[in-house]
Amino acid sequence: MARKGPSIQRLLLGVNVLVLLVPVLAVVLLRIYETHLVRQTEARLIAESVLIGEAWRAALHAATGVRPGDEPAIQPPHARHDRFFPIEPMVDLNRRLTPPEPPPTRRSRVMDGPAWAAGRAIKPMLDRAKLVNLSGARVLDAEGCVVASTGTQLGDCLDHLPEVNGALAGHYTAVGRPRMSDEPPPPLHSISRRGQVRLFTATPLFEDGQVVGVVRMSRTAIDPLEALWQHRQTLLYALVGSLLLVGAVSLFFARRITRPVRAITEAAEAIARGEARRPLTPGGKVPAEVFQLSQALDTMTAQLRERADYIADFAANVSHELKTPLTSVRGAAELLSECWAEMDDAQRARFLGNIDADAARMQRLVTELLRLARIEHAPPPSEPVDVRATLTELLARHGDAVTLRFEDAPATVHIAPDHLASAVVNLVDNALRHRRAAPVEVVARGAGDKLALSVRDDGPGISEGNRARVFDRFFTTRRDAGGTGLGLALVRAIARGRGGDCTFETGPEGTTFHLLL
Repeated sequence: MARKGPSIQRLLLGVNVLVLLVPVLAVVLLRIYETHLVRQTEARLIAESVLIGEAWRAALHAATGVRPGDEPAIQPPHARHDRFFPIEPMVDLNRRLTPPEPPPTRRSRVMDGPAWAAGRAIKPMLDRAKLVNLSGARVLDAEGCVVASTGTQLGDCLDHLPEVNGALAGHYTAVGRPRMSDEPPPPLHSISRRGQVRLFTATPLFEDGQVVGVVRMSRTAIDPLEALWQHRQTLLYALVGSLLLVGAVSLFFARRITRPVRAITEAAEAIARGEARRPLTPGGKVPAEVFQLSQALDTMTAQLRERADYIADFAANVSHELKTPLTSVRGAAELLSECWAEMDDAQRARFLGNIDADAARMQRLVTELLRLARIEHAPPPSEPVDVRATLTELLARHGDAVTLRFEDAPATVHIAPDHLASAVVNLVDNALRHRRAAPVEVVARGAGDKLALSVRDDGPGISEGNRARVFDRFFTTRRDAGGTGLGLALVRAIARGRGGDCTFETGPEGTTFHLLL
């Protein structure tokens, strides 16, 4: 059984959105990855600065004669009572980078003392560490002047830099600056980094809540392209997986659209070849438009088959009903043609009367059949009909032979006026023909938004053998009196064409027909 799925428009929109999101998502992910690499580089610089700072602190204590166990507290003021005080990365690439580093504006006047002695003590360690991690390290005293460095600037005062100024104020500070280099970018496999952002961190060193020094580190952040090259094998696997995913998604959406259409086409071709009818609705969940198309085609096929069956039955009934009067007309015409001279006036008049009566019957049959065909295939009307006024006018001609009663009947009903008149007149005339003495009772009621009519007579009822054939076309018990057998068939056709029906209840006390419109 088919289930209605999303529309083709939504499926195609989903594919287009997916295709559009791929580059957007790639850019966003690349930006996130670049930020992660910068944060990773900053975290490494923080770790290196802490170790360098503790080495310089130990050398400073040795130079000032502080004995082990008498070291002052190293917690910053905001974490005076905390056991741990980790430093979190703070560089944000979504903000503008800091302008390139300006040259120093002053130098230290005195290049001696405990801070300088501690700097000279750790200088060999800084030089050895630089060979491995390639980070630039500078240790600054409490005035912001360089006392130890892996490069130049020894004795330069850097307190004019925002990161150093922030660290001297007691806050860890980090900034990102554009990488300035006259050399071409190194190859992807080189140990040197080719990133466009160089990080500068400044970590304050505290003793008893006071800043005694600053460790300033610098390092070029890892370039995303360089990082991807380092993980090229994993990236290749991801690329192959993405291509397979895109192919699978494309194939899935294509099958969702083409498979049900192909199933509908095969079923329609089978019906066109004259094979037994099979449902045109494919199984599974199909796009909404295909589902609606299959439903419409299935309904249309059923209606065409029903129409073909109706035409076949209609033709059989017409040929059967017209066969008898035509045979009678032909026989009478042959007798008149062959024996006209031998017949007297009375015989001639009798045969001519038979021909006229059969012709009149055929005319009535054809007229009623045309009316029935128009009613069975007429489109539903859109104009409302006044129920009370129409029924009162139709039944007024019968006088006291018919009573009319309204019980919460709707004020209007959507039906062609001549169809309502045909249904009511046929039911009432049928009841009048079979009643004994009591008037025919007509009751109009409301049934939701429909009109329910009951027509009751006090006749002998419908025999057991005739009940199943009451609504059959051309079935009548009054053929000799000119009945065509189309009246009740016409009533039921009118009712069913408007979503209703016509039923009956019968017994020895009479018969009641129920019409729902």
